[in-house]
Amino acid sequence: MATNQTTSFNVNKKNIAVLDFGVTSLKIVIVDPSHPEEPFHSQRIYLPLRTRRQELEGELKTILRSYADYNIRKFILTTTSPLFASAKETIEFIINSVTNFIHPANIVLYTHDGEFVTIKQALENPSQVVSVGWKALGKGLWKMTKHEGLVVDFSTRTTSFIPIREGEILSNSKSDHERMKNDELIFYGLMETNAAFIQPNFEYNGETYNLPFETHAITADVFLVTEDIQPSDYITNTPDKKAKFKEDALNRIKSMFCIVDDCFHEQDLIKIAYLLKVRMLEKINRLIKKKMEEYQLDKIIITGIGSNILYQYLMEKNEYKDISKASDIIKTAEINPSFSLAYIYASKKMITDD
Repeated sequence: MATNQTTSFNVNKKNIAVLDFGVTSLKIVIVDPSHPEEPFHSQRIYLPLRTRRQELEGELKTILRSYADYNIRKFILTTTSPLFASAKETIEFIINSVTNFIHPANIVLYTHDGEFVTIKQALENPSQVVSVGWKALGKGLWKMTKHEGLVVDFSTRTTSFIPIREGEILSNSKSDHERMKNDELIFYGLMETNAAFIQPNFEYNGETYNLPFETHAITADVFLVTEDIQPSDYITNTPDKKAKFKEDALNRIKSMFCIVDDCFHEQDLIKIAYLLKVRMLEKINRLIKKKMEEYQLDKIIITGIGSNILYQYLMEKNEYKDISKASDIIKTAEINPSFSLAYIYASKKMITDD
């Protein structure tokens, strides 16, 4: 692949790449369609497009040059809920940026109906190709595992609840707006959630603290203090632009409580971090129970960057008979919507010469 536009394919070009444009990161997954069950490359780049949109083309140019030897034949574009004012503006911005380097004929997008469409079709109906990752994840997991149940995707900034039976997603939600309304999407994530949002009226040692709306600490700080993640796992920017070590995370939690002296000892801050972690996972668990009952499902399949943490918590609760991590079922790395999209496309197209 070169960064100039070309429609000609080298005979060696066969691989599929997904470019997933999120609110705060760009994810890239590449698979060989003859072995789509294991991506041979994936990367997550911190790039908050709402505030750094002018940097996207430069980042894309660098990324695509670095992948010139990956023999990519087809690109799949996907994006989260509108990054800007509307789905139309979001899709136009993403497509205009990408087609500076990749010919439109080499690009497809996935729809809510489970189809792959051209850029022209996507621009005609942009709402059909925005925020489809959760559907791709559910469909892709079914294709890979043939397991039905409630898929719980514990990601960097959200948790999604995707009920699936016999290959069909049972939810009637048509958008992230409806998913939020139906308790199938909450903005609790491993990394990017404002820690104060977990419990704004936080109780500790018989006192209640009305935590500030401003983001002083995020969930990455909480899980760093509880030692569920390491500094190298802290993939987002810190709220105070300072370092990503435990001491820095403790200081951010301290700031969230407006502490300017030593009225809280370090052990208090560590206990607070554990309480925030538990309250967050309790809320996720309540929604799991609600969705399991609503859709009459008896199996939980956990995926996402925080799957290990949520899996361990649910196993210790001992409230469910059948819990598994998706990555254990198919023995691969983290399974996310990007990988699922690549797998779905490979399973549909690998026997054709498109």
